[in-house]
Amino acid sequence: MVRWPRRRGRDPRLVDRWFGAQTEEDWLHERCRLAATCIDEGANVADLGCGLQVLREHLPASCTYTGYDLGDMHPDNVLLDLDEAFTLPEEHDLAVVLGVLEFLSDPRAALSRVVENVNTVVLSFVCVHEASQADLKRREAVGAKHHWTEKELLQILGVMGLNAEARHLVWERPGERHLVLRLTSAD
Repeated sequence: MVRWPRRRGRDPRLVDRWFGAQTEEDWLHERCRLAATCIDEGANVADLGCGLQVLREHLPASCTYTGYDLGDMHPDNVLLDLDEAFTLPEEHDLAVVLGVLEFLSDPRAALSRVVENVNTVVLSFVCVHEASQADLKRREAVGAKHHWTEKELLQILGVMGLNAEARHLVWERPGERHLVLRLTSAD
């Protein structure tokens, strides 16, 4: 995977891990492979919070892909801040939101804006699972702001009218469970 050089004027919310440090880790590619299994052939995909566009290499060749992110870590990224009001500039069949929600100021509002643009969402979330205080502090140290259990996440999604059609486990370790979900809007 190519690592793109830092550019001046980066948003202070961006940290080193989004600049390629994780792109060589097996779990990241496994997450993208699992997410790709939730995406139909020929879909027009909006990858929100795409970073270096790792998902793109795992999609079927028939898919149309647009990567959106807060930063320009990849030269093809369309700049979009999920913590601000937004509308996607083009129509997409589905949105992918991998490893992003737990870092947003208001993930519910961001996900509501996503669902205003598409009826299908593929997301990943690292849920707390029998987490200790040390686990929570470790999560906070890497910037996680939301520490939902899987049950809490599914309740939040249900209240938003999103139904889980598929569930995949990326990994489970002490204190955390990393999930990929394919969600459809009841509307």
